[in-house]
Amino acid sequence: MVEQEFLTAFKRVFVYQARKKFGLAENVSTVGRIARPLVIPLYILLLYFFTRNHYSLPLTILTFIGCAWLSAIAMDSIRRIYHIRSELAEPTTNPGKKRFRELDAFSFREQCIAYLISALVLTGVFASGMFIIAFLRTGETDLQIFVGLLSIPLVMLLEFKGVLPGHG
Repeated sequence: MVEQEFLTAFKRVFVYQARKKFGLAENVSTVGRIARPLVIPLYILLLYFFTRNHYSLPLTILTFIGCAWLSAIAMDSIRRIYHIRSELAEPTTNPGKKRFRELDAFSFREQCIAYLISALVLTGVFASGMFIIAFLRTGETDLQIFVGLLSIPLVMLLEFKGVLPGHG
């Protein structure tokens, strides 16, 4: 049952995030519906252009922005997964007592761990993929890609300050 609640929550959040990224979410403006689907291809084109022309500083900045974006997505997603899971686990026998806590009810340390794990997984996959692609293409270890991982503490700070959108 616990796994089913998690899988259901994960599927809902995955679909929500995909719809949001491609401008198909309900609360997206007309401009957002047009612009959002262009962000990912534009980002990939810029990555390709900066890599091909060996523009290190713009590539590092773009990588940092990409990692920060993925960290924010991961943190928003984990918050939503915990919320949905908590709603799904509402017991029918004792309606006031939940089996799972909302992420906001976690201690600061627990929130840090939950956010850090989710951000490291998603952002780490992105940064590792870019590192491998750069290594296979050039044969060099392009450590500037790992600068993007430094975005995680910044995004976590913004999350804890309530600056990032998507609460609720």
